[in-house]
Amino acid sequence: ISPQFITNQEKMTVEFENAYVLIADENISAVKDIVPILEQVMQDNKPLFIITEDITGEALATLVVNKLRGILQVAAIKSPGFAERRKALLQDIAIVTGAEYIAKDLGMTVAKAKLDQLGLARKVTIHKTDCTIIADQADREAIQARAAQIRKELAETDSLYDTEKLSERLAKLSGGVAVIKVGAATESELEDKKLRIEDAKNATFAAVEEGIVPGGGATMLHLSDLLPEFKKTITDSEEQLGVDLVYKALKAPMRKIAENAGVEGEVVVQKLSGSPFEQGYNAMTGEYENLLESGVLDPAKVTRSCLESACSVAGIMLTTQAVIYEKPQKGKKEQGDPNVG
Repeated sequence: ISPQFITNQEKMTVEFENAYVLIADENISAVKDIVPILEQVMQDNKPLFIITEDITGEALATLVVNKLRGILQVAAIKSPGFAERRKALLQDIAIVTGAEYIAKDLGMTVAKAKLDQLGLARKVTIHKTDCTIIADQADREAIQARAAQIRKELAETDSLYDTEKLSERLAKLSGGVAVIKVGAATESELEDKKLRIEDAKNATFAAVEEGIVPGGGATMLHLSDLLPEFKKTITDSEEQLGVDLVYKALKAPMRKIAENAGVEGEVVVQKLSGSPFEQGYNAMTGEYENLLESGVLDPAKVTRSCLESACSVAGIMLTTQAVIYEKPQKGKKEQGDPNVG
């Protein structure tokens, strides 16, 4: 609802651990509606995560001020979905977090909410367009009963849209969440490890979507072997020049990886040109081998996106009348030391 709730400025996300969860279907605008529950939560010194139809006016200002002053860790999001589906989603979340769904239809209001009506989430992560709640306070029997109810609705519906949405709800209720715990000796090492694991997780998701290809620049090198035949089909001299540029660019990643490993990049490129698609250079071992078997892999989606993005940037530069860049100055003196030349 407000960017002021952000706790991780680097990732632009809100991250809470062991947070209370308030779930309601009303539009909160008055301070008097939100203050009672805020006072109760402050006594336990835990974050508060609010899911409701909307928070506006003085109520939103009160939450933001409390957050900025460090009095209470709080964040709020608008309820997902629409109309009856919104109520169903809120009830699902309430079951998972162990909260009581504060519904206007039942004469319940946030102003009268008590601490025991709130749920508890082990971890809450809010991004700009999505929110992940990890909770273990739920009653397994309640979740199974809810899942059975959704399966019954699935069996009875004829609507393709309803089937899709019900399947999504069922997957969120019955699916699990894996938690990766990262440890390190220092704070900087911990941050580095967390970023590496996050990259690996995202790469795995990309691989699930579109599959895998040999890594280490091998895929692009093997694709470059197809360009000489393609060039013969082109008659325009400028387009042939473009093919030559792509041909050189596709060989660059393999060459650079080899050079970084301390070997002659051009020799590695020449040795692998024309070899089977799975073959490549393993910079860790210095061996030429089947990269799919040895586990040196790239997600196909990442490799494709790299090529598409590079072509897009090159196309923009070709159609631009002027390009500005900073020219490196040789022998530039360091500031504050007149003796350095």
